[in-house]
Order: sequence, then C-alpha cells, then structure tokens
Amino acid sequence: MILFFGTHSIRIKTYTHRDIGVDDSYSHLTFQLYQTFFFIFFIPVFPTYRYWKAIHTSTREEVGADAEIYAHLDAIEAKKKEPLWTYLGTFVILTPFLLIVGFLLWLFIANLSSELKNSVEKGIQTIEKRKEHNQANSATIEKIKHTQKGDIYHIKMIEMIPHADVNGKNSGFTKGEREELEYLVSKVSENTIELTFVKSRGTLTADLLLKKMVSLSKDDLIQISKTYKTVPLYTLTAMKNKSSEAVFAIEKIIQKQP
Repeated sequence: MILFFGTHSIRIKTYTHRDIGVDDSYSHLTFQLYQTFFFIFFIPVFPTYRYWKAIHTSTREEVGADAEIYAHLDAIEAKKKEPLWTYLGTFVILTPFLLIVGFLLWLFIANLSSELKNSVEKGIQTIEKRKEHNQANSATIEKIKHTQKGDIYHIKMIEMIPHADVNGKNSGFTKGEREELEYLVSKVSENTIELTFVKSRGTLTADLLLKKMVSLSKDDLIQISKTYKTVPLYTLTAMKNKSSEAVFAIEKIIQKQP
C-alpha cells in the first residue's frame, strides 16, 4: 500500500566513539543519528524529531547505551541543525503562494506608482494653470488700469435664481442662464470707467434688465477679473423676486487700436 503522506526517518550521520568524545571502552559501537520528517507524495515537508541508535560494529545490531553516552549524544544533537532538504515540500507549497503574493504586490505598487504619477502630473498641471490664470489676471488688471475710450469688454454673466424651502423662505440660489455680454468703453476717468451695453451673444433672460449704460469703479472691475461677483450691471423686473441676482466675470478686454 502506497502512503501519500506520513512520517519517515532517514539516517543523516554516523559517529564513532571518538567523534562523540568517549573513551576506547566504547570503540565497539557506532552511533547513528536519524532525522524524522513529515512527507506528502514522497516529498519532505518539514522535520519532526531526531533520535539515536547505538550499533554494535561486529553484529550490526542495535544495542542500549548508558546515560553518559546519551549525554554526549544530546550535546552533539543540540549543535546540529535540521537538513534543509527536510523543508523541500514547504518551499514547493509556498512557492506558488509567494508568486501570487509577489504578483499582487507588484500590481499594487504599479497601481500606486501610477496614481502617484497621475497625482503629481495633475498637481503640476494645476500649478501651471494657476500660473497661466494669474498671468492672464495680471494682464487683464493692467488693461483695466490703462483702459481707454473705445476698448471692448467681454463679460460673462450667470443668472442666480433663488429657490425657497417648504416655508417659502429663500434657501439659496440655482445657476440659471449664462450669457456673454459685450460692452464699449464710452468714458474713462481716474477711478471710474463708463460702459455702454453693445450686444449679447445669447438670449437674455426676461427676469433681468441690463443697464444700457453704467459707471463702475476700476476696483469693481478688477474684482470681476479674478472671479464671478455681483456688480450693478442690471436691474430686476417688477415680476422678479428681489432676492434674484446675477454674477459677472470679465472674459477678455480688447484694447482700441491706436
């Protein structure tokens, strides 16, 4: 009957009486060290225990040994490590698992590296866009400071529509129509710019009336060169809730050619 798993013992070394450090009264004996191991399909998986045999050199039979002999044998056994081949099955069993773990670890590191790379690239892109935006703002601010009669202001507008809660109270705003407006600079003073409405690229909402002419401070215009803000470019219709608003931002300024 073939066993597919179990334990087995193999002699791993033989010692003479001189090897173990006893006198010549034991010269008729040799001492064999055996290693027992657990196996699966005849492959050693791990060592279990070791034991000694005292063999008579003439009869080749196993004989008993006294306490003095076993004291020497135990000292030798304590110094001797289990053979590496007794762990062969462990390596065979663990190798596929380690390969899978290594592959998953490689995928994780590769994915993490990719995410870090993407994050760095996005961070760099954000910084570059911020620099471009700041440069564009700086250029727009310079144009506002040095505005001349005849310059064209392209201004973006978003209507902010109020919405009420269940009690009818204003609970915030929803973005409504988006318009692109064009204004002509009709007058310039030290701190004020007068804008005349020229046209809209979209269909204006009926709830807001754009002023045909309005004077704004340069500071107000500088504010809407950076982000959307409310400026007095419009009035509300009689039907419109007074909490309605519109926000504006300068898209670009085309300076009059000399």
